Amino acid sequence: MPPDRYADRLDAATYEDDDDTVGIFESSPNEPDSLWLSGRLFNRLTRVAAGYDLHTLPMLGGLEAEQLNRPRCEALLDDLAFVADRLNDPLALQTAQAISDYVAVRLGRPGWGGSITFEDD
Repeated sequence: MPPDRYADRLDAATYEDDDDTVGIFESSPNEPDSLWLSGRLFNRLTRVAAGYDLHTLPMLGGLEAEQLNRPRCEALLDDLAFVADRLNDPLALQTAQAISDYVAVRLGRPGWGGSITFEDD
């Protein structure tokens, strides 16, 4: 097998025009601060999390939209940190960091009691 056979899997350009995306937002996918990620990169995280029998991250990215309240957002941050510590994949780590940053901003708001929706496009 040529050593660069799967090199495209670690090239961000491979995922730039993905039709499969995952939206992360509070109220509406049209919010200016909505986060849109490659579904394939997001699936890397959810599948690794499922392999470790984690609780929150594996249930995201399915056919149905999932809303996470504050406690589930906190659990998601734990899942993302656990998965990120185990991967040697810069694109998956960037994706995990983007999600963590988005969630952490909401959790950092005093008295935040909203929810975050994860929805396949």
